[in-house]
Amino acid sequence: MELKKGYFVSEKTARYATYGDLSKDTQYFWFALHGSKMLSDQMLYKFKDFDPKTHFVVAPEAFHRFYEKDFGGPVVASWMTHRDRLEEIQDNANYLSGLFKTFEAKLPPSALKIILAFSQGGTTAYRWLHHHKVEADVFIPYACWVPEDIDLTQSKTELNAVKTVFTYGLQDQFLTEKRIKSIQEIFKKNKLNPIIHSYPGLHRIDRNELEKVYLEHIIKNKNG
Repeated sequence: MELKKGYFVSEKTARYATYGDLSKDTQYFWFALHGSKMLSDQMLYKFKDFDPKTHFVVAPEAFHRFYEKDFGGPVVASWMTHRDRLEEIQDNANYLSGLFKTFEAKLPPSALKIILAFSQGGTTAYRWLHHHKVEADVFIPYACWVPEDIDLTQSKTELNAVKTVFTYGLQDQFLTEKRIKSIQEIFKKNKLNPIIHSYPGLHRIDRNELEKVYLEHIIKNKNG
């Protein structure tokens, strides 16, 4: 029996969450991608100490939602699996660009555009920026793997033109010293020069460290 596989492109409704009020007073636009087995809402809690009048955050949620344990319990989401990964990469890129541009068009001209992407969301963001041209000012890949199977020097977004702050905790169980060395080799191979911000911490977004990155690298960027 011969089985054939095909693909059909269809519209799909995506979910996202926001924090803050988008207005003429918005100075910082954050586009925050969650990690595997998370939801968009969880990213917003990291901004509870940020002024909602000047910070506006959009957190897209990955298409794939499932029960965290068996057939019940909390619902979580994932950006992709190894099955049909090329199609999923393209779907994610189209979705993220569409949502980003929707809000970008409403921003005050002076607002700084920041992409924060945690864990699997960080890897997804690198692929998105590779496939689509995105006008961002700052990119914060947070505790993520950097794709080694694509030539990032050929990305449609000029990655070295976007201030990049690679952030991770030194006790991250997934980013061992060996893996960090591998990531540094990927940066070197692709002629990328991110700022490295490391701190004592585990595999999660630390609110205090996120504020440090904001104060040390983003405010300075806005103030020239």
